[in-house]
This record gives sequence, structure tokens and C-alpha cells, in this order.
Amino acid sequence: MSANHAAFNLIFRFVENYISPIAGRISSQRHVMAIRDGFISAMPFMIVGSFLLVFAYPPFSPDTTWGFARAWLDLAKEFEGRILTPFDMTMGIMSIYICAAISYNLGKHYEKSNQLDPFMCAMLSIMAFLLIAAPKTNGTLPVDSLGGTGIFTAILVAIYCVEMMRFLKAHNIGIRLPDQVPPMIKNSFDLLIPVLVVVLTLYPLSLFIQHHFDMLIPQAIMAIFKPLVSAADSLRHSVGGADRPPAVVCRDPRCGDRVRDAADVLAD
Repeated sequence: MSANHAAFNLIFRFVENYISPIAGRISSQRHVMAIRDGFISAMPFMIVGSFLLVFAYPPFSPDTTWGFARAWLDLAKEFEGRILTPFDMTMGIMSIYICAAISYNLGKHYEKSNQLDPFMCAMLSIMAFLLIAAPKTNGTLPVDSLGGTGIFTAILVAIYCVEMMRFLKAHNIGIRLPDQVPPMIKNSFDLLIPVLVVVLTLYPLSLFIQHHFDMLIPQAIMAIFKPLVSAADSLRHSVGGADRPPAVVCRDPRCGDRVRDAADVLAD
């Protein structure tokens, strides 16, 4: 018993002396904080979208004879398109909200030290993300990469755009206007060079990946992270696969043919 107690104390001291300080420094790092705050800001859209998905695809068997379930299924089938429209505008494009929120929060960190406008940071990031994740095709903007598949890209684009603005501002690269110019007009002209730089760096990269790999940048990033995602899914199912509730299957193209567990939908 004393040996176990000594081993526990040794592990506790190791975690307290070495792991906790590292975790504390990581959690207070500005980019990590911006990502955290960005996801928190986008959470209302995710929650509402998740519940709408449950309303559109009730967790009942199509052969059920229970009156309440039967009425819900019939109502969802009749108004499926109308129910999914708010879903498309929330969960369907959640990467846009995440990208804007992360860049805004990171811009707030640099607002005093580098005189960055957080709102302009968010606008630049949205433009850059749409440029590489939803390029115009046959007169329409594809939304396949604006949902969950574009989250990694949204994070990288938000950080890149804000850091590029900070770099240009720190090196006085931009259009200088007299002090008499109103602040909003001055901020708009300050954004000209960052927009140009971001377009000239990200768009050629997107065209290169489309030409050589026949995919967009979000799809390429997801392909890189696919082994990690697959490993996480395998671990999740091996740990609790038998005890998990039945799945809610969303086969509508606007849902991306994704299969979501009922517990995941309600927990989002």
C-alpha cells in the first residue's frame, strides 16, 4: 500500500512540476486562445444547426407505429427542405463563422500593440477562406468545404491572414494617408495591401493544388489529417461502440452524406 502511495505521489509531483507548467503556457498562447475563443463564439450556430438536423431526421425507425414518432417522421419528410435551410446557414457553413471568429479574436490580441483592426482581420480571413474553399464553379459557389471539412483550413487561414497583416503593419508596408482622414477610411485603405498579398499567395497555391491533385486546399488538408481522424474514430468505436445509441443518418446532399450519432448531435 505504501509503495502504491509513493508511486502516486511521484506521478503527481511529475505532473505538477513538469506537465502543468507546459500545459499552462500552451493554453495562454495567443493563437491557442484565439482558436478556443473562436470556437466558443461559433458554438451557438453549431448548437442550433445540430438540433435542426435532429428535427429533419428523427431518430425513429421508418416502420414505427408510435403516433408521436409517426407524426414527427411525416412532418419532417414534408418540410425537410425548409427545416434544412437554417441548418445549411448554420452547421452547413460553420467554417466561415469559425474563421471569422478566430481572426477577430487574434486581431484583438494585436489591437493595441500592432494597431490592427479586429473587424478588418475578420473580413480579410473570410475573403481568403472563400477564395480557396469555395471558388466559383459554373456560376455558383460550392459549399462542400464550408462545413466541417473546412475547419482545419479555416483555422490556418485565419492565423495566416492576421499574422500577415501584423507583419505588414510592423514593417510599415501599406498606403499612408494624412491624419485628417477619418479612421474608418484609413482602416479600409490599410487593408488594400494585405488583401493583395493574401490573394497573390493563397490563390496561386490553390490553383496549383487544383491542377496537380484535382482537389481544393481544404480537401488536401483533410487528406493529410485523415489518418489521425480515422485513428480517433477507431478508438471511439472500440471503446464504446456497443453501448452507443442508434445513428441518425443524413443522406441529403446538403448534409454531405454524413452519418452522425444521436449522442453527438445532442451534445454539439
